[in-house]
Amino acid sequence: MQNIAINLYELIVKANQSARYDEIAEQTISASISSEVGTLAMYALKHKDDLRRAYMVELYNDDDAYYQHLNGAAYKTFAANAAEIIEQKQKITLVPQFVGDKHVIQDERTINNLVIVEVKPEFQIAFKNSVLPEMATSLDVEHGVLAIYAATDVTNACRWYFYEVYASEEDYQQHRQTPHFRDYITQTAAITTRKQAIPVNPVFLRNKGGMKSTMACRPG
Repeated sequence: MQNIAINLYELIVKANQSARYDEIAEQTISASISSEVGTLAMYALKHKDDLRRAYMVELYNDDDAYYQHLNGAAYKTFAANAAEIIEQKQKITLVPQFVGDKHVIQDERTINNLVIVEVKPEFQIAFKNSVLPEMATSLDVEHGVLAIYAATDVTNACRWYFYEVYASEEDYQQHRQTPHFRDYITQTAAITTRKQAIPVNPVFLRNKGGMKSTMACRPG
């Protein structure tokens, strides 16, 4: 199985550069997904309440594919403009726990979620055994679930990051009513210490589609 590499970037966009950032992000993502074999998915999103706070979720075949991306023409173009557009950039390296997606075709109804969950250390296995099957079922049986990923912070295995793409708000609300999602909520209610849903809107979302795994791709 592939050693999928997942990175999450938290960015602060300079004042009056929001539209320019969106333009460069779209150009970079389009070029990377179309021309780089090992670049599997790239999602640009922004905080709903503060358009200067941006996020980038990236998935690669492995670390080598990530480094090839950094040396590619698309990223070099982005980097050449970054100093004028981005004020601050923080990379969060993640350990994949579940990666699953369909081909994302973004339109005006597409939504995405970014959620952080803190799990009690002694219940890590129990949490994983609950959430991973739930995610696999969601991807399999719900048409409106377009992408669903789970990963843990490489510096803190108890901190889980979830990124999800839905075809519409209606599809997301239907997902929340499914038996598998409700079972997950019930099973994990007492073993988590914090859940933070970061309110985000999609800027530009692209992937190759077709990933599916219910096993951790790396130790950790």
